[in-house]
Formats: sequence, C-alpha cells, structure tokens
Amino acid sequence: MAYALDANQFGFLVRAFTVLLALGLSYIAFLSWRRRKRRLMLLVSIAFLAYLARDVIRLTEIVLPGSTSPVLISMSDILDLVTLVLIFFAVVKE
Repeated sequence: MAYALDANQFGFLVRAFTVLLALGLSYIAFLSWRRRKRRLMLLVSIAFLAYLARDVIRLTEIVLPGSTSPVLISMSDILDLVTLVLIFFAVVKE
C-alpha cells in the first residue's frame, strides 16, 4: 500500500522546510555580520528575517485556514517587498 501526500500536506512540508531554511540562513548571515562587521551581511540577515516572517504567516494560513486576518496577509505582501529591497541594497553595496 503506497502512501501519497495530498496537496495540503505537501504544501505544509515545503513551507515548514522553507521556514527552517530561512531561519538557518538568517542565523548564518547574522553570525557572519558579528564576525566581520560588514553592513552587507546585516542587510542580508534582516532580509532573511523578513522572508522568515512572511513564511510563518503563510504557514499559519495552511495550518489554520481562515484564521489569519487580511491585515496579516497584506503584511505578508509588504514583507515580500522589504525582502527584495534589502537584497537589492545588499547587492548594490557590494
């Protein structure tokens, strides 16, 4: 008997791994900033934190559908913009 994931379970797993990856990348970038004191790494760390916050909001939508308010959903879109802007500044600075 084969076990297959449905779309909701697969989406949850992907989002959960994305949250863990964003947390790990943010931590690594923060440690790099602490060692070298380069502003670029601080921008990258904050960008990963914004991405992490966005994914936590989206993970909440999967776990508890309908429980997130429209304000949180629009914050998720704003966090997308913040992430892109911070990565852009990090690339331009280097």
